[in-house]
Amino acid sequence: MKADILDHANLMQASEFIAGMNSLPQCHIGYLGTSKNDIFHSLEEMNNDSESAAFIVWKDGAIAGFLGVDADLNKGTAELWGPFVQRYEFMRLLWEKALHYFEGNLHSYFLFADTANLTAAEFAARNGFKLQSAQTCMELKGNPSNDLRDVSLLPPHCHSEFIHLHDTVFPHTYYTGKEIIGRMNDDHKVYSSGEADGLNGYLYAEYNREEKEGSIEFIGVDPNKRMKGIGRNLLEMAIHDLFMNSGAKSIKLCVETTNEKALSIYKKAGFKVERSLNFYKLDIRE
Repeated sequence: MKADILDHANLMQASEFIAGMNSLPQCHIGYLGTSKNDIFHSLEEMNNDSESAAFIVWKDGAIAGFLGVDADLNKGTAELWGPFVQRYEFMRLLWEKALHYFEGNLHSYFLFADTANLTAAEFAARNGFKLQSAQTCMELKGNPSNDLRDVSLLPPHCHSEFIHLHDTVFPHTYYTGKEIIGRMNDDHKVYSSGEADGLNGYLYAEYNREEKEGSIEFIGVDPNKRMKGIGRNLLEMAIHDLFMNSGAKSIKLCVETTNEKALSIYKKAGFKVERSLNFYKLDIRE
């Protein structure tokens, strides 16, 4: 029994295998969707990314284990898509294959798994991952309001101010302010709130046209201007734009479970709790 590298010929088979598991809380990994088509497109992108790789274990002619490594070699970090396994011993095969493949190129690995996913929890414990936070993932379906709203997008002259604010509020996260600026397009938007004295706050959201799904990635407010409803106004602006202008059918977000104030704001906006996940990190330099 050994782990092989996933190739293009196995993408559909792997998508079906993952879709069958990721829809179950006890197997769910937060970096992937639950529909076969969504997963197929994610695997296709990974397969075309020279920095990343995925590994599979076969048993009796069928896939019995999968682990994807969505890597950023420039940062030396990677998100783990899995492990999705039918038997515990397959975890070791997949992980050893991944570590050997990326040896010397990656120093940090991230795992985002449903709290009910005991397989992922055991994998994390066995391999030295440390629990970083508990996250509550929420979803808003349908547009709760048809009220007209002005949509304010981040103007070019505020780019440097935005970068400073984002990197201050979220100093160690998956996108820097500069990276978000580089991602901005019709489906990746930064909504802004500002006055004469500068930028008060922002919200960064992404839209998946194929799935008709929006995602709220970051909401940042100037620490000196909080408690003034800026975050809520930005949220309402993004919800309106995603539903009314982009055509979203649903919007998702994740927030730290301990952030009761944010949870309250999202619930008042109509978001419902979808699932709870644990975020783990392994730093092999430690």
